[in-house]
Amino acid sequence: MNLKKLEKQTHQAIDYWIDEYMRYDFDKIIAKPSKDEWSMGQVGIHLWMSAKGFFFKNAERCLAQEGTEKGKGKKFAAHFIFTLKTLPPVRYEMPKQVAVVPKQPENKEQLIAKLEEIKKMASDYILRIEQSDPNLKIKHPFLGWLNTAEWITLCNIHFRHHMRQKKRIEQHFNWK
Repeated sequence: MNLKKLEKQTHQAIDYWIDEYMRYDFDKIIAKPSKDEWSMGQVGIHLWMSAKGFFFKNAERCLAQEGTEKGKGKKFAAHFIFTLKTLPPVRYEMPKQVAVVPKQPENKEQLIAKLEEIKKMASDYILRIEQSDPNLKIKHPFLGWLNTAEWITLCNIHFRHHMRQKKRIEQHFNWK
């Protein structure tokens, strides 16, 4: 695996969001298309929460050999996701036991700081991939068993997946 390329792609995915938040007024960042849909700010908080509390947490478990298994593999569909480096263009619902509606950010600066935090964490984890055993894996609820590098790659894919949601929000409000 080319770690420099993974780091560059991950930074690009995060920088995309930072740049987009920089160009919008805070009122637009927290505007919700409907009471049941998220604002762009909530999407950013979700990206931060999921990176820290799910993707990087499981990468850390792989590195610490905590709850890992050897000889396990990804599910069939996961091979396509990792090969194409994208999730299918559908809306997903989180399982109710882990579903969290993200809070609105307090301000634009807080949101950007959280994404900068994730960018640094991503670099730190990517540097540690070489120390990890690629055969030690943690189970993803839908994709099967993933190693450290795959958890980080999936975080990158997840950031890009939510670009579709951002575009839906922009189209709803007719923003350019």
